[in-house]
Amino acid sequence: MLQKTMIASVVCLGLAACGSSSNSTEPTLPSPQPAPNVDYQEMLEVAVNSGLPGVIMAIESPDINFTGAAGVADIDTQAPMQTYHQMPTGSSGKKATALLVAMLHEEGMLDMDDLISTWLPTTILSRIENSESMTLRQLLNHTTGVWDYLDDGSSDEWFEAIIDDPTSVKTDIFALQFALDQPAYFAPGEAFYYSNTGYLLAGLILDEVLGEHHHTAMRERLFIGLGMNDTYYNGLEKDKGSIISGYAEFDDEIENTKFIYENIGVADAPLVSTVEDMSLLLRAIVSENSPLDSAITEHLLASDRLVQVNSETQYGLGIFYQNINGKDVYHHGGSDPGYITENYYVADSDLTLTVFFNCSGYEDCQAPAANFMNSVLETIFEDN
Repeated sequence: MLQKTMIASVVCLGLAACGSSSNSTEPTLPSPQPAPNVDYQEMLEVAVNSGLPGVIMAIESPDINFTGAAGVADIDTQAPMQTYHQMPTGSSGKKATALLVAMLHEEGMLDMDDLISTWLPTTILSRIENSESMTLRQLLNHTTGVWDYLDDGSSDEWFEAIIDDPTSVKTDIFALQFALDQPAYFAPGEAFYYSNTGYLLAGLILDEVLGEHHHTAMRERLFIGLGMNDTYYNGLEKDKGSIISGYAEFDDEIENTKFIYENIGVADAPLVSTVEDMSLLLRAIVSENSPLDSAITEHLLASDRLVQVNSETQYGLGIFYQNINGKDVYHHGGSDPGYITENYYVADSDLTLTVFFNCSGYEDCQAPAANFMNSVLETIFEDN
C-alpha cells in the first residue's frame, strides 16, 4: 500500500523538463565523441543490468533506424518490456496541448494573445494573482508567473489527494485547486518560470472554446491527423490502451504507481504514448518536412517568439530549444513518480530520439538512467 508521503520531485535527465516544477540550470550534454559502430540493444541491456526495471528507445534519422526494449514492464509478473508498450509521458505531452491551441488560433476559434479573462470565469480568475493581465500565449510559454501546483507548498497536497482517491479521473479543474490563492512568482511577461498550472488553465480554455473536453479535438486533429495510432489522452481514453507499470520509492519501498497515474487526465501531462508516436509528434512539429502548416508550427518555434530560460536555453510553446555543439536541438521530456520520458529532435541530422524508463526518483533508477542517456547522447552528438 502506498503511503501518503511521496517524493514530490523527481530528477530530470538530459535536457528534459519534468512534470514537476523545473527551473534549475539543466545539465550540459556530453562533449562530442567519435561515433563508433553502436550496438544500441546492448546498451539497453547494460542499463537494465545496472538496476533499471525496463527501458524502451527509438532513434530515427537518415542514417539510423533503431527501436528496442529491455527489462520488464512489470516487476511482479516479469512481463518483458516491448517496443510497443505505452506509458504516461508527463510534461513531454505539453507540446500536444500547445499544438492544439495553435491550430485553433489559426482557424480563428481563439486568439492566444487575448487575456485569459476572455474565457475563464471570475470564480477562477479571482483566486489567481495577476489573472487580469495574463494571456493564453503566456500560459503556454511559462511567462505568467502563475503558481505551479507541483511546486513546494502545494505538491504534497496534490500527491496526497491522488493517493487517497486513486480510482477517480482527475482533470484540469481538480488539479487547479492546488494552485488557487497562491502567490505569483512575478507579474506576467517579466520572466520565465516553468509552471504546470499554466497548462491546466489552457486546458480549461480549450474546453470552453470547443464546448466539450479538449481530448476529443486532440484525438481528431493530432492523434488521427498525424497518424499517432498508439497514443491516447490519459485518464479519459482508457479504452484505447493500457499503461505499463511504473516504479518510485515511498518510505524506502519501491512501489508501483500505475494505479494512480492511469487516472490522471490533465493538459500539462496529457499523453499516454509509445516511443515511436512521441518521436512522430516532435518530428511533425519541428521537421522541415512537417505535415503541419508552417503558420501553426511557427507559434511553437519561431525564433522571435522564443523566451529566454537561461543563457543556453530558450522556450517556445511546449518545446525547449538549444544550440549544442553547433546543432539545433528541440526537446521536452517529462517525469512523474514512476515514469521518465526523454524526447529530442536534432535538426542538423534530422534525428529523433525518444526513451522511456518505467521508474523515477530513486538512486537505483536515476543513476543508471542518467548514465544510459549520457552514453546514447555521446553517440548522436558526435563532431561531424
